[in-house]
Amino acid sequence: MRPQSYDKVSRDGWHLNIRIENEVVNSVPNLANANDSREGFVTASATATAVGGSSPITDSVFIVGYQLGCQSDVSAGLQYGGTAGVAPQGSVGFDGSGPSASASGTGGAAGFVQTVLQPGVIVDLPLSNMALSGGGIAMLDIDNIHIKADACGGDVTVRSYAYLRVSTDTAHTQFAIYGDPIKI
Repeated sequence: MRPQSYDKVSRDGWHLNIRIENEVVNSVPNLANANDSREGFVTASATATAVGGSSPITDSVFIVGYQLGCQSDVSAGLQYGGTAGVAPQGSVGFDGSGPSASASGTGGAAGFVQTVLQPGVIVDLPLSNMALSGGGIAMLDIDNIHIKADACGGDVTVRSYAYLRVSTDTAHTQFAIYGDPIKI
C-alpha cells in the first residue's frame, strides 16, 4: 500500500505530523470456511511527531488501527419456517341402491428461508496506541495482526488509520489520516 502522511500546525504553534508506511494487507481464505466471514492479516508502521509550540504538551494519544466496512449486516442469521395443511372434501348422496358417501382430501406444504438484511456497517478496530514521548515522537508497529469481519453479506473493505490527539494548556488538536481502501 502507498504511504500516507499528513502535516498540521496547531493553533498554539505545534508542527504535527502523522504517517503510515510499510503497510501490507494480506487477505486469506476464511478459516471457518463461512460464506459470511472474511479475514486477513495486516502489517504497518505509523509515526507521529510534534515539534515547536508555545505551550508544553500536557496530554497526547496516538492510535493506529483499521476501519472495516461490511456491505450488508446479516447478523440476525437465517430463519427457517413452513406451513402445512389438509383440506378434507366429502359428499353424501343417494344412488339407486341407497345412500352413498365419498371422501377425499387435498394437502399442501410451503417452506421458507429468510434473513434480515440491514444496511452495511463500518467499525473502527484500534490495534495499538501510545502517548508522545517527551521528545515529541511516537512509533507504532503492527506486524501480521489478524483482522476479521463476521456476519457480513457481500464485500468487506478495510482501510488503515492513524489518529493523533495533542493537548496543551491553551489548545486541544486532533486529526487523522486514512489509507487506501482494499477488499479482504
